[in-house]
Amino acid sequence: MKKDHLKNTTGKEDNMQIGENTFLKLRQEKEKIKEELDQVKIQRDIALRKQNKLLDLVKQLRKIIES
Repeated sequence: MKKDHLKNTTGKEDNMQIGENTFLKLRQEKEKIKEELDQVKIQRDIALRKQNKLLDLVKQLRKIIES
């Protein structure tokens, strides 16, 4: 009976260690995804700025052509 109790205790400790490792990996993965998201947002902002510049140029060209 004492051996069973020791096995259960060791199993719980192993599970806690596995759980801690899992949470650590999840936190690291979450941080990595946040960094990737920040990069994507930066790229999106750059693309939107370029798009707006092109839109302004098209509007200016249209005005020139129409006059």
